[in-house]
Amino acid sequence: MKRGYNYIKLIVLVGLLSFNACDLDEVHYSSVTPGTFFTSPENTYAVLARPFTHWRWFIGNDRWYLQELTTDAMTCPQRGDDWYNGGEYVRLQEHTWNPDDRFVENTYNGVTGGIARTLSAKEDLEALHYTTIGMTDQDKADQVQQLETLLAWFYMRGLDFFGGMPIYDSTQDELQPRATRQATFDHIETLLLKAIPNLKVKAQLGAFEDGYIRRAAAAAILAELYFNSEAYTGIARYNDAAEICRDIIKGEYGPYELDATWWGPHSFDNDRSPEVLWTVPSTYGSTETSWHWYWRYFYHNDAGKYFGGIAGYGAPYNGFMLTPSRKPTGEIYTEYKLGNSYEKFHDLDLRKKPYVYRGNKTYEGMFLVGEQTNPITGESSRGTKLYNGEILNLVDMVAPFKQYPSTLYPTLADLPSGMLVGEENSGIRLVKTPQPNLADQALMYEPDFPMIRLTEIYYMLAECEMRAGNKGVAADLINQVRKRNFANGSDPAPVTANNLDKYRMLDEWLIEFLGEGRRRTDMIRWEVFTNDKWWAHEPSDVTKNRFPIPYTAISANPLIKQNPGYGSDVMDD
Repeated sequence: MKRGYNYIKLIVLVGLLSFNACDLDEVHYSSVTPGTFFTSPENTYAVLARPFTHWRWFIGNDRWYLQELTTDAMTCPQRGDDWYNGGEYVRLQEHTWNPDDRFVENTYNGVTGGIARTLSAKEDLEALHYTTIGMTDQDKADQVQQLETLLAWFYMRGLDFFGGMPIYDSTQDELQPRATRQATFDHIETLLLKAIPNLKVKAQLGAFEDGYIRRAAAAAILAELYFNSEAYTGIARYNDAAEICRDIIKGEYGPYELDATWWGPHSFDNDRSPEVLWTVPSTYGSTETSWHWYWRYFYHNDAGKYFGGIAGYGAPYNGFMLTPSRKPTGEIYTEYKLGNSYEKFHDLDLRKKPYVYRGNKTYEGMFLVGEQTNPITGESSRGTKLYNGEILNLVDMVAPFKQYPSTLYPTLADLPSGMLVGEENSGIRLVKTPQPNLADQALMYEPDFPMIRLTEIYYMLAECEMRAGNKGVAADLINQVRKRNFANGSDPAPVTANNLDKYRMLDEWLIEFLGEGRRRTDMIRWEVFTNDKWWAHEPSDVTKNRFPIPYTAISANPLIKQNPGYGSDVMDD
């Protein structure tokens, strides 16, 4: 067999060993042909689900780390003996990662594994005559083009993280070198333009989203490709992005509208939010859980007490937090235009309240901040290490407060603030996806991950209008979203044509999409990811807009060359 076939098929078979959502009667997939496997419509969905299972895994963990913990929005400082991990989280914040870092390697393998799985499933479905199992040619077109869209999505993630990618059209292909960024972009565009007309359209506003791809989602992916074209290829395509966004908002791709509340797109029933275009399904107690990593990595070990007694999948690790807004003295950082995540929210913003679950799927606030005593139950989360036994008071600062006052740090102003001096109570925690209490624990992990929502379309269009000089139009689009974040829709600090500049636009992206895994991409588009300062981060260099190709990938495929800034044998793009 061909070497490229062996390489791609190996990835596919490894993925199949971990896929447990369909029963293949213990027959190895490599020995099953379409003629023996496809006996009912359910079989086609089993094959369609394989790469979507990988996709559901891909959106969390390492990929999220690269998109958020490298930015001004989120961070993970060392806390005593915890979270140094060989300096890997420090390297993310300081942009000093390397090709051996596991987050980079896992992400590259996740992209290529997604491409391989999707190609394999697509070939199986293309070989089937759907009419023989009671399905239509339209059903076939929809399923195959969902896979074309997913393939485009994986390639776009590769383009975003790494630049040009090896392009494969079949699992039978020989190993390929990396294509240029432009060629990779063109391949993604071709896949999407072919797929969009063949995908099904959502029939009813607020209808259930099941994780599969409808026409609006594919159009939004194409809009995102054009929106970031200048960063990806050096050629601006903002007008093309704007045209698609306008059509999505007008309903040309199906009925969608902004949710009336800020929590609707994130709540326990968000798979029926009118603004969700594509979701990653999540269900408590099953393999379809998108949020268990979020629970484990964001919250303090004893956070279950504050949340009302829930246990989740084990005690959390007390890791990720918002980048601090305040110095050890309590003063807000004013020397940086970026960062200050919590303080970027207006004090009257309904999301800025401490998170409290009120029961019956209702809650308020979006943050764990201040004293961690539940106002309903009176139960408190307490320290287990440096603050052992003390009621936790989560502060919007990072500093070794337990060492103050001392001869080393006689005043608060003397305390350092950085990635190596965090404590158990350092940092405000995000509760973007709601957590229930013990009585409603079956709701835990029920919120789906909102992969694409209409707010993103409004904000993309707003930025395109802004770049075209239409700041008033841009402000109106953003304000249509902002008003739901305030009581009675009364926004005390709306966007205006006069106050809208690139930093205000970046602030609006930050506060609306905080923790949703996109911050790095937005910063690169505005050329601040490597050029600007923020807490614990000095400017790096433009080569850090892309991650390195892992050494393991280059060893497996010697045709692949490294990105500039990470070695001598680099790709000329």
